[in-house]
Amino acid sequence: MEAQAVPRVYVRESDCFAVHGPVPPALTMSVLYSFDDPVINVCRGEAFVMSTLPVNLILTPVYRLEPNGPQGVPSGRVFIRFQSHVSVEGRREELEACGFLIRESLSYAPHAAWLQSQDGNIATALHGMAKLRDLNDIELVEPQMLMRRMQRSPDDSLPNPSPQGISPE
Repeated sequence: MEAQAVPRVYVRESDCFAVHGPVPPALTMSVLYSFDDPVINVCRGEAFVMSTLPVNLILTPVYRLEPNGPQGVPSGRVFIRFQSHVSVEGRREELEACGFLIRESLSYAPHAAWLQSQDGNIATALHGMAKLRDLNDIELVEPQMLMRRMQRSPDDSLPNPSPQGISPE
């Protein structure tokens, strides 16, 4: 018997944004923390007027896992899991019709995989998740959210964020 997926609720953080790739000099003082792979910097404040930033700069929202959970930045990857008797590879055409490519098959779980949108765009992936949820035999569709690792202090009272870290889910 498979475990039931617990729905996660993410709420947009209005005072933070993520810069995908190197941070322009105008934003360096706003960086709260960073991820190395892929390079993403979470910044405090409102996104600057777009005309002052480089044209190729990718900015995305930052979310918080409710209730009062850690911040998360969508990576553009989406995790799916079909019922255990359904192979992801056997559903490739349906996934492509929904606008997704299989980015990583899981040898230990042939009914699950990491996907990305065909255009590689994070917003396209997030908006396309509804189509994936409508597929027959689907059990879970969830965006990959990059989150800081949190470590407890020796007295276990206050969390001390480590400077880098990625949660696989």
